[in-house]
Amino acid sequence: MKQSLISILLIFFSSMLFAEESVAVAQGSEEKNKNSKFSLLLKRQTYQYLPYEYTSLTDKNETITPTRSSSALKENGKVLIPFVFSYENLAKGFKLDLSYYEIEIVNANTLLYQHPAQGPNISRFYLSPMARSEFEFNAYKTFTPTSDWKLYLGGGIRNINRYLYGNYLGQGTFKEYFFTYGPQVSVQSIYQLTGDFAFHLTMDVFYTQGTRFFKQPNLMEDRFQYSLSTSGTGGIFRGYEFDGSLSYSFHPNMKFFVGYNMIVSKFSYLHYNEIQLSRSTENLGSTNPSVTGAWEMNLPKKSENFDSLRGIYIGMVVSF
Repeated sequence: MKQSLISILLIFFSSMLFAEESVAVAQGSEEKNKNSKFSLLLKRQTYQYLPYEYTSLTDKNETITPTRSSSALKENGKVLIPFVFSYENLAKGFKLDLSYYEIEIVNANTLLYQHPAQGPNISRFYLSPMARSEFEFNAYKTFTPTSDWKLYLGGGIRNINRYLYGNYLGQGTFKEYFFTYGPQVSVQSIYQLTGDFAFHLTMDVFYTQGTRFFKQPNLMEDRFQYSLSTSGTGGIFRGYEFDGSLSYSFHPNMKFFVGYNMIVSKFSYLHYNEIQLSRSTENLGSTNPSVTGAWEMNLPKKSENFDSLRGIYIGMVVSF
């Protein structure tokens, strides 16, 4: 499904570009260079990822433990190479953007402070390996309020996919996967500070919704869990993206960027009616694992919590 959505958008994007290119060729290469341009921006982005599983550790609606708190999340940083491909028609005053990135963290952990009836305790808690990817396609109308200021108003489609991998090989490639997509509104602003320096600001507001795919059983560090009533569950992302950067033009067709990017979204389950049956486990991952204790039933309440990324980047854009 994800590949189909991307393929449709790529075909639509390419057809518009090739149609415009044919017109430009007919009018001469000089006019083509003046009226339209393609740009490819590559970033070296350093992200700190705070996933839903971490922000939910202190959720008061969870009934697994009465009270708990956690320290700052560690091992949750990642260096990515996101890209943004753009086409701008200067004569007709519109722009098309296409972008993609994916982040994966495998060893994120925190100190978990719990206060059960037996007494307080502290333990190192490891989150399941997880990944998040985003694909965007936006169309903008260009405005020029002043000679030094360009404003782009528009929107498009945002696709957010979220994977939660199994802790053990027997669980397969993932134990929970969300495929979501939906509309977004986008505003871009470019202000020319001097002949070579410019300030760039982008703000997106988005809403995506989609299907949850879930694999059984769920093996955790100390629990064996099987869930009932999992069908029909979905997921929702609601949030915004902020990107601010300073660019330096060292060549007529090349710019260097330094910037900061932040994606803040609230994730929530949709139609969540899951019933969890679990037993304690011992020696998981060893040659002699065992399941102990009586079966326990839990009716967890999933609430809305943050799933966010933020960090600085350097980048370079090439126009042609």
